[in-house]
Amino acid sequence: MKFPWAILGILSIAALVFGLLLGMKSVRITETDIINFYADAFVKEMKEKGVLIDQSACYAKVSEGFWERMTVVCDINASSFLEYPIGAWGQLLVEAPLFGLREGI
Repeated sequence: MKFPWAILGILSIAALVFGLLLGMKSVRITETDIINFYADAFVKEMKEKGVLIDQSACYAKVSEGFWERMTVVCDINASSFLEYPIGAWGQLLVEAPLFGLREGI
């Protein structure tokens, strides 16, 4: 039986094209675009819950995780916040933003 070189070649080319597209996306998308995207989502979510807040409540931190590009943090009030862990291509790495409480307040 012969090894299916044609199928292996097609799959390799598809993986190469997919990898190049993701690489181009990671270069094109800026940190500002990512922060604005998740800040808009945060403002929309808070408006649905009846909390009036603006985009200035959100900022980014350098991520310490291996697969994370950054973490966008949006303050709800003085004692609570939402964290959005962001991947290399601007995607959210968890199913929903993480809710956090500040200590000592």
